[in-house]
Amino acid sequence: MPRWVKRTLWLGVFGVCAGAGAFVAAHTNPFPPGVEDPGARPTPPAPTSPAPASERWNLLMDSATRHDLHVGGSCRSRWFTSGHVTVLPDGTTEGEALAVLRGWGCDFPVAQVQTRRVTLLVTGRTSGGRVVLGFKRAGVAPAGSQDLGGFLATISRLAPAIRFTDGRASAVIEASRPDGDLGRFVDNLKIQLDCATGC
Repeated sequence: MPRWVKRTLWLGVFGVCAGAGAFVAAHTNPFPPGVEDPGARPTPPAPTSPAPASERWNLLMDSATRHDLHVGGSCRSRWFTSGHVTVLPDGTTEGEALAVLRGWGCDFPVAQVQTRRVTLLVTGRTSGGRVVLGFKRAGVAPAGSQDLGGFLATISRLAPAIRFTDGRASAVIEASRPDGDLGRFVDNLKIQLDCATGC
């Protein structure tokens, strides 16, 4: 048999063997079940910082309000309010409070029923070491009663900016606004916030 024929046959045999080996290797798992691939390592999870926590503050307010009537005389009321405010991680605040009447009186006889309790929703925002609060009436008791001393007329218009210092914030505020009938509502308010958790 000529030499070139032998060479061609051997090259063909080697080619077939190499192709068969490549096919088998491509379709075979070199690491059977239970054997770990030494080159494969689990990727550790990226470190994450803990989510910022909310802060909870106790709210106390002492309000002395007055409604000066243009025809003369006035009605006065004294309120004590307690509740809580939560400062969320984005700086917004939310909470609720209950205002309870401590005393009231007018310079003249009245037939209206004086409000005794007021439920308030508290909203606001923190910025630069201060919190600005807003108050909204959620309910009154007794039902159908009126606040003759002006607490509700002034508390909903207030937006006190209170500075935090060492887990406490306080302010003294005096607010006054027309009653729409030549008289005025006046509110002298002391407000205090004390850190309860997360501050």
